[in-house]
Amino acid sequence: MQQAVVTPRLPRGSGKDSARIVRWLTVLGMGVALGMLALGTMVLLDARQDAWHQAEQASNNLVLALERDIARNIAVLDLSLEGAIAAMQLPGLDQASPEIRHMALFDRAGSAEYLGAVLVLDRDGNIFADSTSLLPRRLNLADRDYFRIHRDWPKAGLYVSRPFQSRLTGEEPTLAISRRLSDSDGEFAGVAVGSLRLAYFQDMFGKLDVGAGGSVALFRTDGRLVARHPSRPDDVNRDLSRSYAFQRMAMMTNGSFVATSSMDGVRRRFTFRHIGNLPLILSVAVSVDEVYAAWWHKARIIGSILVFLCGATVLLCLLFRREMLRRIAAESALTKAAGKLAVMAATDGLTDLANRRQFDLNLDREWRQAARDGTPLALLLLDADGFKSFNDRHGHQEGDQVLRSIAACIRDTVRHPADAGARYGGEEFAVLLPDTDAAGALAVAERLRAAVEALGIPHAGSPNGRVTASIGVATAWPHAGEGPAMLVREADAALYEAKQGGRNRVSGARRGDVPGSVWMPAM
Repeated sequence: MQQAVVTPRLPRGSGKDSARIVRWLTVLGMGVALGMLALGTMVLLDARQDAWHQAEQASNNLVLALERDIARNIAVLDLSLEGAIAAMQLPGLDQASPEIRHMALFDRAGSAEYLGAVLVLDRDGNIFADSTSLLPRRLNLADRDYFRIHRDWPKAGLYVSRPFQSRLTGEEPTLAISRRLSDSDGEFAGVAVGSLRLAYFQDMFGKLDVGAGGSVALFRTDGRLVARHPSRPDDVNRDLSRSYAFQRMAMMTNGSFVATSSMDGVRRRFTFRHIGNLPLILSVAVSVDEVYAAWWHKARIIGSILVFLCGATVLLCLLFRREMLRRIAAESALTKAAGKLAVMAATDGLTDLANRRQFDLNLDREWRQAARDGTPLALLLLDADGFKSFNDRHGHQEGDQVLRSIAACIRDTVRHPADAGARYGGEEFAVLLPDTDAAGALAVAERLRAAVEALGIPHAGSPNGRVTASIGVATAWPHAGEGPAMLVREADAALYEAKQGGRNRVSGARRGDVPGSVWMPAM
């Protein structure tokens, strides 16, 4: 049996739906935080790449500028050598005066701060002519590599010597540029050689800003170090042919790579270039740590801010989730409490049946439903016989127990899901039987009457000696525009008739579409 209690309800699954929405919002918030972190990481990585590209571009420009300057100065010195060689081919030069010979040989000799003497050596290595003096110094240079290479290899061309300590300028570190002299038969006749002080390279390299961990170096193609900044006393003519960095530079005419220097263990980005057709390689190396130093500073600041913002976002999401779940739980508890209160407000506290107010609501709802469906609606009104005398004799507690027992009989007898029992007032009860005709209603009423009598509760004030009940039955076919008051009046009249007829019986309302009263003898 259904009490038909109306309670406020949320839509089905609303609590779960709300929790699901909160969960998705939390996930979305964390996704936004991770997205911010990913975006910031991408920006920082892009800035890191930019720092690398800028260092690459700066190194390339620097190497190109240095290469042009060095090539130009060596070209000036080579021009002096070619002038001396051309003058040596003039007939009768050896018969000319020293002044004429000097002018002819060194007319095109360049002069600059770092350019040394231009010498002409005979086939034995003795100085034949000196650009710095009319009378050549008595000095043999046959032991120098620039002399031996031309003597032994006719096709040496323009030769760049290994660094050496000059005997002409007080043991100053010097680099020699030389060409072969040949006689009319093509045989070796000597060497034209010009010197370039290594201070030229050191001073030029020292003016460059390549950072504290950077370096600029000039190598011969055989791996000998000509000059380097920063420099150490043992760097000049140092053999680096077996180092990884030099081997990489020897493989290509220009390029860049990252390697750890064999000289000081610093990891650098090397940008190198071969100087024209000369056997020289120029390298500019910047420290990888210094390339990224400014980027790391920026990355630490931006990264800290991003981590803080993302952490704050995640924390806020978690706090939002916790508070929303608490709110949902509180609302669910309030909804359940409201439902319980609604049930309590619609339920009779003694019998657990619907109370009078809820009965009126149920009656109005079932009447309108029956009018829409065109089905009958039956009403039973039950009254405990002689209840006042029972209450006076046995007390209110026993009387309350009788009412609870009658309510239990109603619940046990009226089992159809749509049927609804209620305490109508005092010792009176009402039962609504939707979609039930007169015969069915009378049958249910008779079963209910018999069930109450079968309780066997002693009642000295009753003619039957036990608690019994009288029931009035009314059945109607509701129509739109009518109200249920008529049904209640007829059921009440039938109940009165049952009590007047001797109690412990069922009486039906006398209407054209409802059967007449049925008298049930006492058991």
